Amino acid sequence: MTEDRKSIYAWIIILVVAVTAFGINFIHFQVAGLAPKIFAAAQASPAQFGLMMGLPLLAAASLGIPFGAMGDRYGVKLMVGLGLVVSLIGTIGRYASEPVMSHYFFWMFLIGVSNAALNANFIKVLGAWLPPQKVGLGVGCYLAGIGLGQSSAVAVGASFEGLGSAFMFSIWLIAAILVIWLVFLKAAPAGAPKMAPQPMIGNLKYVMGKPAVWVGGVCILLMLGAYVTLNSFLVNSLIQVKGVAPETAGIAASVVAFSLMFGSLAAAWLAGLVGRSRIFLVGAGAISAVCAYLAWNMEYGNLAIVALAGAGFFSGAFLSIILALPMLLEYIGPAYAGSAGGVLSTLQSGGGFALPFLLPMLAGGQPDGIFNLIALSFGLMALISLMLPEMLARKAKS
Repeated sequence: MTEDRKSIYAWIIILVVAVTAFGINFIHFQVAGLAPKIFAAAQASPAQFGLMMGLPLLAAASLGIPFGAMGDRYGVKLMVGLGLVVSLIGTIGRYASEPVMSHYFFWMFLIGVSNAALNANFIKVLGAWLPPQKVGLGVGCYLAGIGLGQSSAVAVGASFEGLGSAFMFSIWLIAAILVIWLVFLKAAPAGAPKMAPQPMIGNLKYVMGKPAVWVGGVCILLMLGAYVTLNSFLVNSLIQVKGVAPETAGIAASVVAFSLMFGSLAAAWLAGLVGRSRIFLVGAGAISAVCAYLAWNMEYGNLAIVALAGAGFFSGAFLSIILALPMLLEYIGPAYAGSAGGVLSTLQSGGGFALPFLLPMLAGGQPDGIFNLIALSFGLMALISLMLPEMLARKAKS
């Protein structure tokens, strides 16, 4: 493959990865947009609904490491394709089953399997097609696909007549995504040296012996956990505590989501301007913490909206660089990217599943305490990122 053709097809690869992320997140977060219908049809309690929303993240947390190791061994295309097939089965089961929460729990766990497969392996694909200085841009596009999938799923939920039509739409969507993945995804450019299948256990032992992988994983656990907690409690807290109108509170939440997308897209460029990954990560994490603290503790208004946008933008930029870690560390690279991505995926999804429960419990259910702990989590991820080796200067050491 010539360099021009490779460059053109690299954009197709980025689009395939982003569209796949969009579809996987749509079929998960569609449930949030359908919440009133699910509460009515299944007689669900708030705790049951929260568990229903969290089970795909639990699947991603529990299966990330196996899918990453198998991606190194058997190839990314096969493993993500397998995950999409399982999620397709989950969407079919969700549509066909009676509106009973115990049934929905099982199908939602299956729906999360594709998330585990893609989260663990997407960086391996991007790293094979993009030079190191552009991997961050690819990660940003991947995160934009996630954000658009989540936000659009919530936005269109009310437009469906009932659960049946909504869940049927998800079946067709994930089936189309599966076809797109199988037809257009190429794990590496034509003519690239073929990598021998990697030993699963050996790769995992190697990756788990690298402190930078665990440091990055803890950073991403704190980041996603804080972000999901912020999104989960912001709207209701603004309405109940600050007296904000429901429509205005919804706009505030969307500002955070869209700002995260823009931050993830701008991360590679901004980090390049700074020139040192650790300085950039510490700065982005610290700004996220300050903005999250101010957004809640100041009187609600335009400045609070700006602070929310800052928290979303800089936490998204932080996340984008951490997700690119396997391809930015010379001693990880394509050979071990799946296994390293599996560790990151497990900790990332584990944070998104656990912190929305743990932070409110630690705060005694008080909104002030919850949002202060969110800011503290962002601050901790900034401090912990100081333990990472330098990545952008290509001086990483094991």
